[in-house]
Amino acid sequence: MFNNLAVCQAVLNALPDATFLKDRDYRLVFLNRKACELFGKTAEELIGQTALEGLDDFLVSHILERDKLVLENGEPMEYEERVTGRDNQITVFMVRSSRIMLNSLPYLLISLHDISVLRESEAQTRYLAYHDILTGLHNRTALYEQLNHVVAPSDRSGQTGGLLMLMDLDGFKNINDTYGHQAGDFVLCEFARRLQHVVPEDSLVARMGGDEFALLIGSDILRQDAELLCLKIVKQTQLPFTITGASPFVTVSVGVIHIAESDTTAGELLRKADAALYEAKRKGKNVHCFYSESLDASLTSKRRMEKALATALSRNSGISCAYQPLVRASDKKIIGVEALARWEDPVLGEVSPVQFVPLAEETGLIIPLGKFILRQACREMRCWDVLSVSVNVSPIQLRDGAFARMVLELLVEEDFPPQRLELELTETAIMNSDANSKEQLIALRLAGVRISLDDFGTGYSSLSLLKDIVVDSVKIDRSFVQFVTQLKDTAAIVTAVSNLGVKLNLQVIAEGVETEEQQQFLVDAGCTQLQGFLFSKPLSQENLEHLLTDNGMDCLSLAAKEK
Repeated sequence: MFNNLAVCQAVLNALPDATFLKDRDYRLVFLNRKACELFGKTAEELIGQTALEGLDDFLVSHILERDKLVLENGEPMEYEERVTGRDNQITVFMVRSSRIMLNSLPYLLISLHDISVLRESEAQTRYLAYHDILTGLHNRTALYEQLNHVVAPSDRSGQTGGLLMLMDLDGFKNINDTYGHQAGDFVLCEFARRLQHVVPEDSLVARMGGDEFALLIGSDILRQDAELLCLKIVKQTQLPFTITGASPFVTVSVGVIHIAESDTTAGELLRKADAALYEAKRKGKNVHCFYSESLDASLTSKRRMEKALATALSRNSGISCAYQPLVRASDKKIIGVEALARWEDPVLGEVSPVQFVPLAEETGLIIPLGKFILRQACREMRCWDVLSVSVNVSPIQLRDGAFARMVLELLVEEDFPPQRLELELTETAIMNSDANSKEQLIALRLAGVRISLDDFGTGYSSLSLLKDIVVDSVKIDRSFVQFVTQLKDTAAIVTAVSNLGVKLNLQVIAEGVETEEQQQFLVDAGCTQLQGFLFSKPLSQENLEHLLTDNGMDCLSLAAKEK
């Protein structure tokens, strides 16, 4: 026969959890090896004790209260208990307690299962779900959840107040491109640290992703206090972000909205704050802007236009080229055309390039738009083999690493000679170009494509650009041509540019010529090509063909060219 006590002890010792029996005085009468290890004493030392020594009074009271309930009611109980050890390390136990009857006497059978790792894992999972790993700030999910609480009817109680800010670091992409992503991560973390230093203690600061941050203040805040906070935030980027060997420059744009009773969803608040942020960037960045209904209407209109433009490009519908002739100054003969983008939408009607070209640059649609215009111009002007074709290039296009390859492949596809193509780049585009962009310009020139510096003289570094970047022509901006016969200073500038161009063996093109007097002055000043309404406004392909035919020029067919 087995010894019953020995069997019970062997079974209990095999259990993975600390397991023990308490009598009705809550004293230990039986326990397994795991329980001895947990309490740090032998069974002989523990029998007859409560094993509650060293615990704080509140925890002791809590444990005894639970033991009493189980012992009196006989209902099993399962609960968690957090115990602080001698080394101040917290252990979380799952406590399972039940009453058993032995020899008609009640006892408590208790097991302790260490779930500390599980709870730590769950806490880590919750943390990761609501925090940004890089900066330690809250993330978009946490902000969105808190916004939902702010706009919930039960949390509003008929009151208004609170503030939402969206912040975007201006020029952050250049830091990644120039110094690497490690430097970019440093700037993000440092800005997060500075942001937390200046915001109110009860606010929620979040990183929305990339270089965009958010701030939510749930309580009421006056307009003047919000203004001061915005200025503090903008000022944070004026201090240098020093990394090894460099101090990259970055600014911040801020969009702000006061939370009103009419704001009923988190999405609505974020959309309005985004509209204010968009306006801050439009104003030149490094500023803050408060939301207003007029901003919302403007942004809605732009988004509608953006969607329509994207649709037009995807369907090759509504986008076309207009062509403005360039004439040789010496004999007024047409020697080339400038291709200009035009867009007519079935709903929006005829949209001005002043509206849709900047929009295309802001949204990235300038890449497909620029390619479409280049292809269309090469295709429609291909047979006029004596004409050069000028196409404008945006800074965004130039920064595209595949730009040069795209141009040269397109020329092959359209059977258009590189020597007939001239790409017009503004001073800003060239100034903001990186080493890769300049290499692409060199590759294009080596292939025969000509480069023109557009709007020459309107910036601050035009002369140095002529030294640093090899171009084939400069285009005097219409703002100079307009007053060339009226203002002496303007006339002197135009004459100086023309003389400089001649000495550098560049073609000097004057745009915006509208009168005979302007024409005569520009010819005398040394301009080699002229463009403007005096000669022709931008024309459709059909009307351009009529003009060229009237000027005695013929369009050679492909068949004739092949012969």
